[in-house]
Amino acid sequence: MFFWMVLASLMGIIVFGNLTEKAKNQEDFVVPVYEAMALSTLQQHVAAERGYTTAIQAAPTATNTYQNTPVDGIVPLVTVENGALTKGGNDNNNIFDFIQSYLPATYKPQDNTRTYLFCIPASQTGETSCGAADVVKYLVTVRTVPYRYEGSNKMTSLKAMARATSSSKFFGLLHHDSDSFFLEDNPPGTHQHQPLGAQYYILTAGDARAEKVYIPNYITCNFPLKNNASEGSDDFLGDHLKDKRSYIVALSLISGLDNTNGLDAHKNLPLGERYCFDEGGGG
Repeated sequence: MFFWMVLASLMGIIVFGNLTEKAKNQEDFVVPVYEAMALSTLQQHVAAERGYTTAIQAAPTATNTYQNTPVDGIVPLVTVENGALTKGGNDNNNIFDFIQSYLPATYKPQDNTRTYLFCIPASQTGETSCGAADVVKYLVTVRTVPYRYEGSNKMTSLKAMARATSSSKFFGLLHHDSDSFFLEDNPPGTHQHQPLGAQYYILTAGDARAEKVYIPNYITCNFPLKNNASEGSDDFLGDHLKDKRSYIVALSLISGLDNTNGLDAHKNLPLGERYCFDEGGGG
């Protein structure tokens, strides 16, 4: 009799344990995944920023030649394709080695994590190289959230990313309020350091109470999702904004804006003749 009582107790413990595992809150599964994605993306972004700064100081001639060459102001720094770090499709990328030196030994490259330097005219009209006058420089990292994690509770994922990044307002999910919204400086002086006319901003959660960080339309439209992205293809972020995919984004302002000015208001920025926004709305 005692034997059967012990056996029944053991079976009850096993069954209860299984039920408890199956009944776990979604947060128990989402949080570790998004914290890992956030940390990995942030590691690459920080390494790229430090590597770029070091390259400017240690090898100014080669670095300036490299960053000033693209006439569209889009400069590959480091990308991940097929599970490996790459130079972004440009073998002349001398900044890449400096970036690698700042990545931790435990860093594991994650596909579709891409970092570029963007140089944008302060007027937000046309395109220009990084060597031109009156240029605003941004360093941007974008990571596509894998399909299997799409649809996870957004606030839970944002809280996870906030914990992993100390509630940085420069790190979160690409987001926009509505198809007809463009950032306006109303009243004047409200949005310093911001790209007026922008539609998309970094959605965050946590303790950061400063206003949202907006992303210039030129970046949102023209961020390459593949090495050697080509015109007429769907190789750019702007081509996928209507797909409702989730993207993790990190943004650093490198130079070109002071405490009293922002980028001039301009709603549409093409790469050549390609627009990703209509005049009355966005993606």
